[in-house]
Amino acid sequence: METLPLIATAVGLVVSVSTTVLGGTKWLLHRVEQRFAQVDQRFAQVDQRFAQMDQRFAQVDQRFAQVDQQLRSVAESVTELKIAVARIEGPHPPFLIARG
Repeated sequence: METLPLIATAVGLVVSVSTTVLGGTKWLLHRVEQRFAQVDQRFAQVDQRFAQMDQRFAQVDQRFAQVDQQLRSVAESVTELKIAVARIEGPHPPFLIARG
């Protein structure tokens, strides 16, 4: 007589524990998926910012190329000026006293 209530209690206990565990697992997985969705959104925002930074770096590289070209033209002009001034001044006289 006592075996039937004992079996019913055991079955009820197994069913309630398994329901609790499965419900908790479902809740946990739902929370994890929500977190991953939030992380994916943040990664999308970061990817957009990286794309903007890549565009800025490309613009900066172009500007550096322009500045480099301008500096080279200035250096060429300075060299031409130095040569022109040296031609106007003429040759240097020889040193009479040796430096030392």
